[in-house]
Amino acid sequence: MMWLDDLYQRAPQWAQVALLNAYAFRRKSQWDGPAFRRLAARWEESQWWDPVALRTLQDERVRAMVGLAYEQVPFYRRRWDSYGVNVGQVQGVGDLPLLPVLTKLDVRTAGDALLARAAGRLVHGHTSGTTGSPLSLWYDRGVLIANTAAYRRQRGWAGMNAGDWCALFLGRVIVPIERDSPPFWRPDYVQRQLWCSSFHLAEATLPLYTRELRRRNIRFIEGYPSTLFILARYLLRSGQRLPMNAVLTSSETLHPVQRETLSEAFDAPVFDFYGLAERTLFAGECAVHGGKHLFDEYGVTELTDGDGRPTADGESGVLTGTGLWNFGMPLIRYQTSDVSHFLPERCACGRGLSRLADVTTKAEDIVVTPDGRFLSPSVLTHPFKPFDQILKSQIVQDAPDHLMVSIVPSASFTPAERAQLEASLRERLGETMRVETQLVEAIPSEPSGKFRWVICQVPHDRMVNWEIPAR
Repeated sequence: MMWLDDLYQRAPQWAQVALLNAYAFRRKSQWDGPAFRRLAARWEESQWWDPVALRTLQDERVRAMVGLAYEQVPFYRRRWDSYGVNVGQVQGVGDLPLLPVLTKLDVRTAGDALLARAAGRLVHGHTSGTTGSPLSLWYDRGVLIANTAAYRRQRGWAGMNAGDWCALFLGRVIVPIERDSPPFWRPDYVQRQLWCSSFHLAEATLPLYTRELRRRNIRFIEGYPSTLFILARYLLRSGQRLPMNAVLTSSETLHPVQRETLSEAFDAPVFDFYGLAERTLFAGECAVHGGKHLFDEYGVTELTDGDGRPTADGESGVLTGTGLWNFGMPLIRYQTSDVSHFLPERCACGRGLSRLADVTTKAEDIVVTPDGRFLSPSVLTHPFKPFDQILKSQIVQDAPDHLMVSIVPSASFTPAERAQLEASLRERLGETMRVETQLVEAIPSEPSGKFRWVICQVPHDRMVNWEIPAR
């Protein structure tokens, strides 16, 4: 809701804290309660089940999900009938390849036809837009509960308890961009989180963040790898450490050099986790740090080729997920753009959850503004979230004070929406950065075949060769 964001940005500091905590209370009320506590307790047990028992649980939920999708969701009935699918044959995980994959374009095109007729009240959301083409999504209460249980499990693996405070360096505009004096953070007392602005990280302000985290004795920190990397590099450059119990990272590929730097600067282990706004997959690291455990109770993960066929054992493939909890908007065999492979051996921790190797996604550059702020590419995804009409986009910083945003639009993308996107980007980048958009028919990939969403052509001291291994 744009008007609420505008109200927050115009409000004085005390009112922003009040609005943030009211929002946190509302979000918590959507999932908290006996159902959440029962599920979290059950998952504490099921993570230790053997793989056969976990597969039996998945089979039961796959049957329920596929049956409901065929009976309640118009898109699936039409699609599966046109493919000649006998839904009765889909009795579990092993039968999912009988169904066609679901692509991002399918979801965008289907719209409300992907909603179950008897869904009841749903909560609206968006994908992160890391390709600049976000999706509009809907969640029922069951998936809100399951997603929170998965997130809490990951935090628990990192040693974090419900009462522990955590500093968050994510993508929300917590502090107005034009603000040039502290505090650059706002406390969420409901969920005990210190929301830190990722848009005010500069050489002059980094000592202020460090001082505040020390003052509050915060022992856990979470954020995008490239954002936390900016803070960690400052600490090491100035001969400091900021001890934490654990560092949690997500939303971007965590490169070896980043993991090493974060672990050294914060004197703590790094727990990287992987999740999707589509709520089909969730995977995270335990204390062994031997790949990522797939949260098998949360969703079913397949590896497929470009045509949706399962890859051979031991081969890499595109992560394709079936969510087991969102009966309001089921996503079945949803194909991502990320690539990985399974780790066949059982983890030394003893959990029966299957394991995934590191996920290969895009490695974008950090943008540096003329006033010396460093911005992770992930924080720039948020202006794109409201626009399903953007099929693809790319941001190129070709001068210290200039960003060129290339947009592949759908036919329904309007000049007013283009202006809104530009305004939202300027809100994060500040008035010293010129933002220009251009509508194009296509955006080419790199010669390597990879697509980079953010390309910074301006040299700065936060640039890193992501390909080098950790020492």
